[in-house]
Amino acid sequence: MDNATFIRYKVFEKLNGFTFSGVEIPIFDEYVNPSVSLPSINGSHETYIISQDQTEEYNETQTICDPRFNLNLTIRIITTWGLVGSKKLCEDIGDAILNLLRDKRGVSKIEGIKDVELLTAQSLPEYSDSQISFSKVLILNFIKNG
Repeated sequence: MDNATFIRYKVFEKLNGFTFSGVEIPIFDEYVNPSVSLPSINGSHETYIISQDQTEEYNETQTICDPRFNLNLTIRIITTWGLVGSKKLCEDIGDAILNLLRDKRGVSKIEGIKDVELLTAQSLPEYSDSQISFSKVLILNFIKNG
């Protein structure tokens, strides 16, 4: 299986059925499916997760038996609100997702993945005349042997 397909499959497997505050949050691959209902959590209008922007390269540390790869994937948590909202919800969801994928030291909780490194975490606001949204963007490096 292609490494990009492998890591997407594994992340979706971990996040499928993911709930926060008792509400299941849908996860999408690159684009939101317009036929899927988006839940409201803690006063938000919509909350959802998108996996996007994958890269693959050889890891600088190689093993004798198998090549080692860096498989980067961006996970974006989006919350939309009316004219008042908070980025805390998407940040809390981002922390919960990190805890599902790895332990505090970065050791992977995903079978077939050695470590999960947090390369970047960024909170982004977006504004319009009628609503605001906040995103928590997690860029993760999944280290895979073979």
